Amino acid sequence: MVRSLGMALNAGGLPLCLWPVRKETSILESSARGPMAMMLREKFDYYATEFDPARIAAGTDPREYADFQNLHYKDDTFDVVIASDVFEHVRDDVAGYREVYRVLKMDGCFLLTVPYEHSREETIRRVDTTGAVDVHLLEPEYHGGGGHTLTYRNYGRDLLRLLRECGFAVGCTVIELAGLGITQQRVFLGRKGDFVEYFDQPSLPERSASTGPLFPFRAFLFYKYNFLSFLHYMREIRRR
Repeated sequence: MVRSLGMALNAGGLPLCLWPVRKETSILESSARGPMAMMLREKFDYYATEFDPARIAAGTDPREYADFQNLHYKDDTFDVVIASDVFEHVRDDVAGYREVYRVLKMDGCFLLTVPYEHSREETIRRVDTTGAVDVHLLEPEYHGGGGHTLTYRNYGRDLLRLLRECGFAVGCTVIELAGLGITQQRVFLGRKGDFVEYFDQPSLPERSASTGPLFPFRAFLFYKYNFLSFLHYMREIRRR
């Protein structure tokens, strides 16, 4: 996802920690976790949101809580919207995609990952949501921390058509960087415009067994964006 975001922001293939600060660029992300969210908050006008109906209804922290089916942001607000393994859990995903399109600026980019099987022509609906109450069509499947978030669907190729019907120009890239421990993943790029412009970056070299002179820098980043994020999560748990 970071590589695709760098492509959308013309970061030139640099690692995220070396991206320039651009506070004029607004980014909305759902259910962000870990060091990436902390770095993005430092560099951009970054909204990292969670779905909490009670807090949303109360208007609590509008930069931190949002319902992607009914976003409370104005039209044309964000340069980038990120949803990484989120939309399989959105009850009305069509409403969600339309809301993302609405809040994106013209030529803004939507970066999306979901459970997806390219050989499957049609999305598997696991839950019937046509009524007010969920009706399970298949054995319930749960993801997320602790395995408590219901999965409404497993996407097939009709996802591409759905995104186009919601207004996006659609592209897709498959990323795999075995040397960095990144297994194959498919990232969908929805653009609020006429086309998706995609320039592939050269493959990164295999990771060296030696950290060399970069060790102090890497150790600092590990502390800053892992240990500190752990402390942040502990504070959030105590607050709730």
